[in-house]
Amino acid sequence: MRWRILSRIKSKKKADRQEEIIKALLKNRGLKTKKQQQEFLKPKDPYKLSSKDVGISSVQIKKAITRIKKAIKDKEKIIVYGDYDADGVCGTAIMWETLEKLGAKAMPFVPKREEGYGLKIERIEEMAEEGVKLIITVDQGITRSKEVAQAQKIGVDVIITDHHPLERSKPQAKAVIYTLKLSGSGVAWFLAKELGGKPGLDLVTIGTITDVMPLIGPNRSLVKFGLKDLRKTKRLGLLALYDFAGISKEKIGTYETGFIIGPRINAAGRMDDPMESLRLVCTRDENRAISLTQEIDQRNRERQKLTRQMTLHARKLWLKEDGKSVLIFIHHDSYQEGIVGLVASKLTEEFYRPAIIVSRGEEWSRASARSIEEFNIVEAIRACADILGAHGGHPRAAGFSVETAKLEPLRKRLIALAEEQLDEEKLTPTLKIEAEIELEDINFELYKKIGKFAPFGMDNRQPVFATRRVKVVEAKTVGNGGQHLSLKFQIPNSKFQIRGIAFSMGNLYSQLSSEKPVDLAYNLISDEWNGEKRLQLRIKDLRI
Repeated sequence: MRWRILSRIKSKKKADRQEEIIKALLKNRGLKTKKQQQEFLKPKDPYKLSSKDVGISSVQIKKAITRIKKAIKDKEKIIVYGDYDADGVCGTAIMWETLEKLGAKAMPFVPKREEGYGLKIERIEEMAEEGVKLIITVDQGITRSKEVAQAQKIGVDVIITDHHPLERSKPQAKAVIYTLKLSGSGVAWFLAKELGGKPGLDLVTIGTITDVMPLIGPNRSLVKFGLKDLRKTKRLGLLALYDFAGISKEKIGTYETGFIIGPRINAAGRMDDPMESLRLVCTRDENRAISLTQEIDQRNRERQKLTRQMTLHARKLWLKEDGKSVLIFIHHDSYQEGIVGLVASKLTEEFYRPAIIVSRGEEWSRASARSIEEFNIVEAIRACADILGAHGGHPRAAGFSVETAKLEPLRKRLIALAEEQLDEEKLTPTLKIEAEIELEDINFELYKKIGKFAPFGMDNRQPVFATRRVKVVEAKTVGNGGQHLSLKFQIPNSKFQIRGIAFSMGNLYSQLSSEKPVDLAYNLISDEWNGEKRLQLRIKDLRI
């Protein structure tokens, strides 16, 4: 793993060094002016965010509000047409609940994964036959010009709310509420707010975190305030989910949201019917909340088991058939469509290269792709649009459908594109380190100042620091099979000591010695022992 030091601390005095460390953190996040820094450290109340703040056209907002109010007044049938992931489900719930409170004749719809992503002409025509006059998309629609045109042709107006990158031009919808600055649920939340519904922040927080949006700017405002809403939510479905997952409400943060709550909401859509998750977050019946949570919890367990099995299979298949190319491309007819993205993510994490996993069908196959910072996967996919069906996504995560007969030529083209852009250096994981500091710099005052940068997430990661030539004064293996290290460090010729925990580094135990200084990369965390709080290092990398 390469270390990339983002800033250098030059001050010699301890007090000056602490101030310089905080300045380095702000600079590393691109916050150069005092205004930017103040807005980051004291985010704006989300309800006071303007269309300019979030990059949405105020003209389009007015068009959307005018059309929605007309639909409410004329008692027209409205469909909120969402997406099946956690961001889409949460955004669909936000928009539908807001319309319902405003007296609209609205119903939500979230397609199953096998139906495919985004607006479908067949669905639009079915809805038109049932008297639907207005469709509001959530977390999709920005690439569906043909479908929007057909809807208009048969008398159905479309309002798009989306945040995915544009392919060409925007569809000619009644209104297009679009920005890259927010998640899909964030865009829906903003429109709901502008409609006057004052939606809560709990669901948009889940959507923003699970869709891995940058936690700076307006997303930071939503999540900073929204985590409080998640902790005190009155949604019966979420409360039941907390109980089943063993989450303490008071301790819900970005980790609990992104790795415990979000995956469970996602599980229904991956394994069966995403409408179950929608019902869960919207239900007002306690018994219904518990039964839905039980079903979704079971789906999540099935999802975890299947993910492990498919990952192991895909890993073995790639190492057997290839194992060298700069892009992983694996297809199999046993792969479940709802799981391929998770498998791609795990292989990308392990081998640090783009991964595409394909659920192979007889005539058509569906794929999910994950990538590394150095390779824009959605651009590569679009470069092969001439042999693809529906496709889209983000630079680090995308998906597509393709005729099964074209899988091999597609694989070769994508690998060739990756080879043009990726070399050995770019395929080596890089650990971004905020700054090199001394162990003596560490105290609760610094820890509290770093805490003001929370909530942490994409583009605002929990700070990683490095310290060179540290003495190991105590080491032991802990955990099942001794897979982790419990350590105590001291700078040579200093009395200052601090404990550290190194997960999955137990294999280094035999190489450690008080005679061999180590270089450390770590997060600073707070630990409690016998009722006493103490600072500790969570080791990210250790070099002997």
